[in-house]
Amino acid sequence: MMDNTILLTGITGNVGSAVVNYLKSINIDFIAGVRNIEKSKQKDDSIQYVHFDFEDALTYETALHGVKKIFLVRPPQLTDVRGIFKPFIKKCKEAGVKQIVFLSLLGAEMNPFPPHHKIEKAIVESEIPYTFIRPSFFMQNLSTTHSEDIKERDDLFIPSGKARISFIDTRDIGEIIGRTITEEGHENKAYTITGSEAITYFEVADTMTRLLERKITYSNPPMLKFRKNMIDRGIKREFTTVMMILYFTTKLGMANHVTNTAELLLKRKPRTIEEFIKDHLDVWKCGNLKDRVYLQ
Repeated sequence: MMDNTILLTGITGNVGSAVVNYLKSINIDFIAGVRNIEKSKQKDDSIQYVHFDFEDALTYETALHGVKKIFLVRPPQLTDVRGIFKPFIKKCKEAGVKQIVFLSLLGAEMNPFPPHHKIEKAIVESEIPYTFIRPSFFMQNLSTTHSEDIKERDDLFIPSGKARISFIDTRDIGEIIGRTITEEGHENKAYTITGSEAITYFEVADTMTRLLERKITYSNPPMLKFRKNMIDRGIKREFTTVMMILYFTTKLGMANHVTNTAELLLKRKPRTIEEFIKDHLDVWKCGNLKDRVYLQ
């Protein structure tokens, strides 16, 4: 392996897949740490894979062999920083890793409750050069987590009140991460990444209504109703609680500030919500036709 080998984790996620696409676009070699190599090859056999599992410390040494830079994503179900991430970060130090680019959380430096806060602290304490990416809410939440509500019910079923959110497209986050891991000058930096404007879900619904040419409503349910609905749908209570915390902090206005950091790093304006919706119209176009309100 080359001395500048890059190890990517979390490549199946919205951000991880965008990092993959960016690195491919600029012809940068990397390896992807995955739990099931054969399954991953079936999806994309153009990538070099290595067996890696955060919950299996025996996979660390082989996965880190020759690696100098890491893109670190915390799997949503893993919250044990002391038992999992600290040992992994220690192993990175022993392996001679020169940079960890960590996908963190907006405001993680001030919020001790999410695991991201403790992971950032552990990385800093390891003295491995770091780059923390702290993005605002993903536009892609609309095309993944909330796609069924929009597609089947014409509803943004999200408990965020009238709060403004500085949404950012994960394709832009992926490019930013790709740049910080391949360009010079990003060591020991923390970047708060947002879109160019902060808008409400009412405005998102209006834009979707116009572009999808049918009425999309932002129902803004009470928090407890949202929780019950998510659990009734079979979503795990732990994940539902995480969603509630995120939306509660949004209600408090913690996702409404806008930075120009994304524009500076991308060397262009980040994508707008309108661009994102236009690019993903097919995600929300099918579904039940009953009781639809189509616009003339």
